[in-house]
Amino acid sequence: MDLTPALVDRLVSRLFADELRPAASALLARYGIESYEREVVRVRVATLKLCEGSLERLESAVVAAKRDYRDVLAWAEYPDEMRQFTWRLPAEEQTRIHQADRMQYHAWLAEHGE
Repeated sequence: MDLTPALVDRLVSRLFADELRPAASALLARYGIESYEREVVRVRVATLKLCEGSLERLESAVVAAKRDYRDVLAWAEYPDEMRQFTWRLPAEEQTRIHQADRMQYHAWLAEHGE
């Protein structure tokens, strides 16, 4: 699935009640203003995944992304890998965890972004 502004809009519509959507969109718009804030659509999708439909969590994720967007991407896209000391695991286990994380991320996108 392509990460597009239209996908971000669909995710906002699916994750937030009608009355909360304008606030969610306004929070998302705070990321991507500065020239150093990269991968705007990908980061916005990641913040939506992490917030689980909570405006408070969305705001926290946007604040974190503005500090270092890579943290938000890592936690959204590789949650199990981030919870473990994977560099200490055998290569096969690292690969398994990495692939499982990718599968859960794509499943989340498919479930919420259609």
